[in-house]
This record gives sequence, structure tokens and C-alpha cells, in this order.
Amino acid sequence: MSKTNTLELIQNTAPGKIAELEMVKEKFIKNYNLANRSENGELMYHRQLVYFNQNIAASTQLQNADKFSLYACFITAAVKGYSFDPLDNEIYLVPRGGKACMQLQAGAYVRRLIQTQQATGCEQPKLVFKGDVFEVEDGVVKRHIEKFEDETIIAGYVKFNTAGGGFKYFIYRKSDFESWRKKSSNPATVQKSPTWLSESLWDNGVIGGLNPEPAFLRTKIILHAAKEKCWFTGSTPIELEQFNVEIEPEDENPPTPEHFSEPAPSPAPEYASFEEVPEDSNHQEEEIDEEAF
Repeated sequence: MSKTNTLELIQNTAPGKIAELEMVKEKFIKNYNLANRSENGELMYHRQLVYFNQNIAASTQLQNADKFSLYACFITAAVKGYSFDPLDNEIYLVPRGGKACMQLQAGAYVRRLIQTQQATGCEQPKLVFKGDVFEVEDGVVKRHIEKFEDETIIAGYVKFNTAGGGFKYFIYRKSDFESWRKKSSNPATVQKSPTWLSESLWDNGVIGGLNPEPAFLRTKIILHAAKEKCWFTGSTPIELEQFNVEIEPEDENPPTPEHFSEPAPSPAPEYASFEEVPEDSNHQEEEIDEEAF
């Protein structure tokens, strides 16, 4: 099928049926098997089809998004091995400027390291509280004894297990957390009106709070560790079809009095046809270098 006919077929298909097209199924399976050195492409296709369509069904903005962008997200997810299951904490399918995009989460960056055979995974991040016994030598945590004397978080760390049986520790101080907070779109809890409190996870929903919400902070530690410059970006086979639909994670979606409605769209890369979409792997890696690291 020619590119023109394929594009026309996608545009004439209902959003929730695009991923069910036979040619989309075939491309997903091919992308997944080649990029992930796997023979489980068909199994993953059926699993991701369910979650992909659930994402679309839950959002009127995605239902009205450019149909080619939905196709691009589904096909690119196969190359990257990303899961649309929200419990996997890898990507969210979100509307941006009338297009569907994949908003990366901490799990997506960890998966990238696993896919490029730099790591086999990471352990649960640990938080260090004031009063704990915490010893580090040459970047390696030698001892951490929790004393439960104070609720103030002063540091955090995560251990990545690397290929070949090695490991890497990534240790962050409170000053690092504050630096991350400054880049957040919702850095602090604020009293917006006598009856409405705009909460932030950076201070655990408390005005002037001293600590971020622990689970939120652990996720941020994984995210930043997996994006450190010591990792290389890796590459994917050049013959695979993939698109520039990945966007950086947001620290939080700041709540508003209308927080039950979807956020207003923001600009996203335009791609109305095959010719306009950046699909070569070199372009993709440049995007990763500039934004993710």
C-alpha cells in the first residue's frame, strides 16, 4: 500500500479502530520484534491494543486528535517497547495542540536503558532522613541505617544494576530536590481562595511544607538517575518506522478549580503527512540528546 493510500485509510478510520487495522498490526509486530530482539511482538500487540484504546476512549481530546498522530504514537511505542498500561509508569498518551503525543515517565527511561543493554533494572529508591546513619564512599552507599528520629528528608539514592553484574549508585541531596522543584510548573501549595487550596506534591500538599511527598520523590529520583549523562542514548534499526512524538514528563499537572477537565492543549510538532514527519533514527537521537539529557 502506498503512503498516500495508507494516510487516507488512517484518516478515514475511527480513532478507536486505527490500531486494529491489519497494516498497523503488522507494522507494530515488525517494529517490536526487530527493535526489541524479540518474538513476542504479536503478544505485545494484543496487550497494548487494549490499553491504547482505553486511553483514547477516556479522552475526548484524544478522540478528536489528528488521526495520523495516534497511529504515530502506537507504532513508535512498539519500537521503544513502551507500555500504555498506566500501572507500568512508562508513558501517558496525551493531547497536545490537536495531536496525540507520548509523555514519558520514569519507567520509559529505565526501559530505554534495558533496551540498550546498559542496565538490567533499578532497585527501589531510598530516602535518607535527618538523623539516619548514611555513609558514602567513592559514589557507593556503604551504609544506611534508618533511625526514624526525624521526618525531614535530606537525601535520596537509587541503585541501578548494570549489564555484566555491575551497578551504579545515583545519590541526590536536598539541594538537588530544590533545583528540580524550581523547574516544576506547580512548585508549591498555594491558597488560591478561602475555599480552594492548590496543592503540590513538592511540599506534600502543605503550605510551606518541608518535604516532597515520598512516593513522588522516589519516582523523581529514578527519572533523573535514568537521564544522567553517563548513559548513552542507544539507537534503533534504521529500517524501522518511528516518529517524533515523545515529550518530556511534567513534574505535575497543576490542579485548578476546573481540574476535572482536561488541560488546554499546548503546541506540538506538526506532522500532517508521511513527508512532514521526521522518521529517521538520527533525528530521533538528536531530540533525545537535547531534551532528555
